[in-house]
Amino acid sequence: MLRKWLEPTLLTILVGLVYFIPIQNSQLPVFSGEFNNLDGSLFAVRLFDLIISVSLVLFASRYLIPRHLDLKALLATGVGLLGVFLAASLLEWGWDALILRVFNLPTALGEISDKMLANPRRETLSLTILGGNAMALASGIFYGLVQDRNRQIRQHDLLERENLEAEVKYLRSQINPHFLFNTLNNIYAITQRNDDVEGSDALLRLSGLMRYMLYESTGAKINLQQEIDHLKNYIDLMLLKYKPDDPPAVDFQIDGSPEICNVAPLILLPFVENAFKHGINNKGQGSIKMDIKASKNKIIFSVINSYFPDRIASKDHKGIGLENVRQRLHHLYPNQHQLEISNTDKEYHVMLRITL
Repeated sequence: MLRKWLEPTLLTILVGLVYFIPIQNSQLPVFSGEFNNLDGSLFAVRLFDLIISVSLVLFASRYLIPRHLDLKALLATGVGLLGVFLAASLLEWGWDALILRVFNLPTALGEISDKMLANPRRETLSLTILGGNAMALASGIFYGLVQDRNRQIRQHDLLERENLEAEVKYLRSQINPHFLFNTLNNIYAITQRNDDVEGSDALLRLSGLMRYMLYESTGAKINLQQEIDHLKNYIDLMLLKYKPDDPPAVDFQIDGSPEICNVAPLILLPFVENAFKHGINNKGQGSIKMDIKASKNKIIFSVINSYFPDRIASKDHKGIGLENVRQRLHHLYPNQHQLEISNTDKEYHVMLRITL
């Protein structure tokens, strides 16, 4: 709670010192137009200026920094900047007009107050409403850019730490892959000798799955077609446990040109895993429909699967995969993705859009 008010409080003190110290330190009467420090009208005006300036700095730093450098975002920022600038200037003009009347100061053009005539030696402040507000907005935008840059640095440092931790966990979790592959090859040879075609095919697919996960997907990006081949491999393995003459309804459609796209490896797999985990019951009933649309600069991936509310994931695995993929999307595609997850009484829907 204290941190929430710390920034505006410090900013108010800083701007207040800039606004009021020159008035307090002056040995002569201070005038800003008709306002002066002799009857207190200048302090009333400067107090309102202080509130407006602090508000402009905070608003500009928090809401007028475009998150995207596209034409639409820049245009919206420009319109917002102009609107806030005019609104603040009109407010100050109205306040100044009110203070002139409250302190009985001249309001007619060219009319001079008695206090100005009585004090020929005086100090004059010439900062206008428009100039002051323009400076406040410029300061707010600069302050917001500095904050945004610091936020990016912190996120980058956090991502590096998380990547390092993930690499350490990955290395610790690895049991000698060569041993695993050699063992799989040996079992594959046994199934071949015994003419176990189904077992041989399953082992071959499992070997390909492991090779992809351990070796081929270690880079930052991978061709989308390879990711799709991996998903098909996974789907075929998952369908092995169901009756071949009555398998669950699983449909996987590919539209567009996935071979021209690169994507973060294993970014789609958790959604497919989740679909099999919750979309097919123990009797093999249910359906899964997956669709990938790929173009040069966008990937759209959708999953619709049956929803069985009575099926409860184990405590150790509940929500872990989807939470991890949310974090990966946030770090790998900041402001470049949309993830929508919803469900009805009968279906579970996932829609992922990634801008490349």
